[in-house]
Amino acid sequence: MRTEPAEISRDLVAGILEEHWGFRAAEVTYAPVGFGSHHWIASDTDGPRWFVTADQRGPQVEAAMRTAKELADRGHEFVVAPLADLDGRLVRELLTGWTVSVLPYLHGWSTPDGAWDDPAEREQIARIVGRLHATTAPESLQRWDFAVPDRDALLAALEDLKRPWSAGPYSEPARLRLAGAHAYVHSMLDHYDALAREVDASDEPWVVTHGEPHSANVLRTADGAMRLVDWETVRLAPRERDLKAVLGGPTDVLPAYQSEAGPVSPRAAALELFDVWWSVAEIASYIRLFREPHVESEDSKESWRELTEYLPG
Repeated sequence: MRTEPAEISRDLVAGILEEHWGFRAAEVTYAPVGFGSHHWIASDTDGPRWFVTADQRGPQVEAAMRTAKELADRGHEFVVAPLADLDGRLVRELLTGWTVSVLPYLHGWSTPDGAWDDPAEREQIARIVGRLHATTAPESLQRWDFAVPDRDALLAALEDLKRPWSAGPYSEPARLRLAGAHAYVHSMLDHYDALAREVDASDEPWVVTHGEPHSANVLRTADGAMRLVDWETVRLAPRERDLKAVLGGPTDVLPAYQSEAGPVSPRAAALELFDVWWSVAEIASYIRLFREPHVESEDSKESWRELTEYLPG
């Protein structure tokens, strides 16, 4: 997120690091990266640095962090896993409704968007995803469900298009945008439900999936390695959940994936399912956001830009 949350001070971040992790941070700076969670970089005067993440995604974050830690402990070096605190816990409550986790700070770079434009990198991530899909599911792994987050909020918004929305600067533009596309949204929901029934009826085994292995979630380190970050979305799910972000482009990387995952091929209906799921989930999330109180900020501006990409005007 681009805007530092007012309710979380840097002193609070430094305090929880020292109290629960035993890390003394001489400096804490906000890192305006990613979208969804908030991040800080904490540094000690002697050199150690940590990457601190806070979000409001609820208890599922703790299970996801346990899964990431177990995957890393198995030797999957591409997993950037959280650091346990002094009590062995991976997630702590920061404030009511907020959880915090601490990760090692790694030097590297990622792209600002999710596109895999480099064929060699696309092949490398295909092999990594293949390794992930071939691993045995940890006991802590949560099962993905077919629910679209904020679907109820989106349906409520579709029933509330006749009167102005006034919760914030993007409320009324969002209402007008949704009003012009209401038939499109309903058809997307119906299509998604049909795809979900088809995929759910399949006997194809589910695998460990990262959920968002796009280019912006991959850190390239100085030694040329790729490290996957943002494991909050790790779930047992159809393999196409990850493959939709990896396959495609000018180079066929399916053989690279199969060299690690085995002789399996993606199903067209499942790939389409996750494409539609992503679009509907993004629309629902931003519509919910703009029906709630909000202010003009870099984050709300970016959210509006994202909504206009998914919702035709």
